[in-house]
Amino acid sequence: MAQETIDAIRQAEAAAEAAEKDAVKQAEAIVAEAKAQGVQLKADMTSAAREAAARAEEDAKAQGEQMMQAAGAEEVKELEHLRSAVAAKQEQAVKIILSELL
Repeated sequence: MAQETIDAIRQAEAAAEAAEKDAVKQAEAIVAEAKAQGVQLKADMTSAAREAAARAEEDAKAQGEQMMQAAGAEEVKELEHLRSAVAAKQEQAVKIILSELL
């Protein structure tokens, strides 16, 4: 009976030791998986941030080009307006000179 108790204790100790080793292995596997996921998450977030920055840069370039085109079109309109005003002033000056001569 005493031997059976000792054997039972030894078996319980062996089972506990095996369970502890298994728990350590599981914990190490969980930590390794978490590290791997962390590395992947960091890479994914970095990639997403770079893509967002590239899109923002392209949007800014496009907006800048649109602004330059709009400014160019406005300059053309202003130039045409000035040319028209100059032509009108020239015509008016010619009429005044002709009226003074005649």
